[in-house]
Amino acid sequence: MTLQEAIARHLESLTVRNFAKNTLINRAYQLRFFHRFLDEREPPVQEIERVTAELLVEFQSWLFHQPTPKGAVRGVANQNRIFTGIRGFFAFLKTNGYLTVNPAEALANGREPRRLPRSVLTVMEAKRILDAVDTGRVEGYRDRTILEVFYATGIRKQELLDLRVQHVSLEEELLRIEQGKGGHDRVVPLSRVACRFLETYLKAIRPELVGGSGRKDQGQPAERLFISARGKPLNKNVLSEIIAHYVKQAKVKKHITCHSWRHTCATHLLKNRANLRHVQEILGHRSLATTERYLHLTITDLKEAHRRFHPREKGVD
Repeated sequence: MTLQEAIARHLESLTVRNFAKNTLINRAYQLRFFHRFLDEREPPVQEIERVTAELLVEFQSWLFHQPTPKGAVRGVANQNRIFTGIRGFFAFLKTNGYLTVNPAEALANGREPRRLPRSVLTVMEAKRILDAVDTGRVEGYRDRTILEVFYATGIRKQELLDLRVQHVSLEEELLRIEQGKGGHDRVVPLSRVACRFLETYLKAIRPELVGGSGRKDQGQPAERLFISARGKPLNKNVLSEIIAHYVKQAKVKKHITCHSWRHTCATHLLKNRANLRHVQEILGHRSLATTERYLHLTITDLKEAHRRFHPREKGVD
């Protein structure tokens, strides 16, 4: 079987098994790297049966030296995501009888440095950004609602963009996230403040945005929750620009992105003694270790204790 045929069957299998669209896109991207590597061998490797464990070790070294599209050094996390895709690909081939041996079984990930989330807002900085929004404007009220939802739930940028009107339950103060990262659904609680903004947005603001677009709202179940002044779904770039605009308005000097609100939500929950597993569920982390890194950001509590109790902080010799 040729590599191209094997890749096509693998992607078809993921589609049939209802994997998320982003998973399919990412897997195809990962396998393109592998295909390119095999094409560059002398002679090129075209049959999947010719791939050996030794060749995969060569691929690992080759990938390490491949720059990103922007010419930067390829990070370990990026390399590991590609290796994960390759292992999944060969596991599929072995399970379905296309190969008798899985050459990728011993393909190991590189060691990733443990980094703390960057650019987490303090409570006062978050308030300054929220207060910088002019809610007297229709689009301003929409923007404030977006920020309140980000802060209350810690959802990802794409998850917010994919929200539908029917995903909001104001009575239960809950938000349903469908097909989140990895294709998983979850339900997260909304703050009372976020609920108040959402209620007004749904009753008064969103209809104005729809009406201003020159078309009637059809009330379809698939209607996006957050829309532009033209009644169209917001895109990633516009959402990032909204965040950057209000950060600048509030004169917050940190580099704040949509994801920074996710970090901020998690950190503030843990600083206020939220259960770690509850925060894991809210964020939709599959591993508790991913959530645990936010514990390190509560170092400000340790600093406060140090100031209060260390004798050198009290002027004692």
